[in-house]
Amino acid sequence: MAIDTQTLVTTAAAQLIDAVRSVRKEYLGETIYGAMFHEFYGDGTVIYWPMVTVGTEETLAEVVADYTARSGPEEGLADSLRWSGPDLTHGFEPTSVLQELADTVQASTGAGSTQWERQYDRWLRCFPKAAKLAMKQLVAEGIVSKSFVAIAADEAGELIPLSLTKAQLVAHFPEYDEAERERRRLAALPVEGRVAELLPEAVAPRYQGPLIGEHESLLVGCGAAAVPALVSVVRHETLARGDVVAARLLAEINIDTPDVIDALDGLMRAKKAQLNSRAWAAGALARLGRSDLILTRIAELPSDVVVRGIADPFSSFRDRGAHRALDYEPLEHALAARPELEPAFAEELRPGSGYCALAPDETPTARAALASRWEVVRVHARAVLEDAGVPA
Repeated sequence: MAIDTQTLVTTAAAQLIDAVRSVRKEYLGETIYGAMFHEFYGDGTVIYWPMVTVGTEETLAEVVADYTARSGPEEGLADSLRWSGPDLTHGFEPTSVLQELADTVQASTGAGSTQWERQYDRWLRCFPKAAKLAMKQLVAEGIVSKSFVAIAADEAGELIPLSLTKAQLVAHFPEYDEAERERRRLAALPVEGRVAELLPEAVAPRYQGPLIGEHESLLVGCGAAAVPALVSVVRHETLARGDVVAARLLAEINIDTPDVIDALDGLMRAKKAQLNSRAWAAGALARLGRSDLILTRIAELPSDVVVRGIADPFSSFRDRGAHRALDYEPLEHALAARPELEPAFAEELRPGSGYCALAPDETPTARAALASRWEVVRVHARAVLEDAGVPA
């Protein structure tokens, strides 16, 4: 069922307008500079309607002074708090009526369905439109000045640019303009140069610069060109750390060259390596269709490496990047070889831990798994079928 985006936009705009009117009426002497939707949440089974917070110069100054008194002066503190809804004073929780509308949206998307992410994205994009609509009306009514801006402030920051004009974005959020310049600069580099710049921040991030949180996806976007560099990290030939992330990114790129398989297999078997690194290497091998390398050493590998490795293609991590078709045979073989690991597999793949999304051509595989002798297999197959809206 399609969600009614127009109703969502007008209802959300009215929520923000009412909040600003309330602050203007109660705090007449304060200078309102902006308002924001924030605290967006959706996990596949529930959607929460966001809060609205109205920012004023006076309350921002109070918050900055309080932070400074507790932690000492900090450069850029006022800028970082200006659009931090949870830190500001004039916040408005959604009414029960608004939450009921969010519940209706959730019901229309289908809890856990393969279409949920796409529908949830449509829901999120209603709020930048609502911010623009509310801003236009508030300025027209003279309740706020022409410098006032309203935004949808999601955690990833992806909705903020959608809420504003280019001029407003540069004026109030110059870091977004800087980030776009950096993306374009990287895109113009030869792919080898791009990989060289992205690799350190992707696998061992220092969390600096305008592209914080984007380096991994940009590196995966380099495809085959990124593979040799990631292999060198897995082999501990370059960089002092980062083998876990490098193994995961090789799985997301999903190109199984001999060098890739050899490097991951070596890390999985390396007794001096950290157990977590070995488990991620095993998971990457499984996602690359090489669970056989885990199964041939199932008696000698640590239980955690076996369980996490074999289970990885059945988790939500499988859906990050490219992946192979659903196949329960490796899990069946692992359980047959080491039945004592069934409780560990059941815990690793417990309902609610995050399952892979079932593609339409994988339905026969999941249905066949309903007849498995192993409960953990049956539970997973039943859940992914239900999530996909396919009768078991």
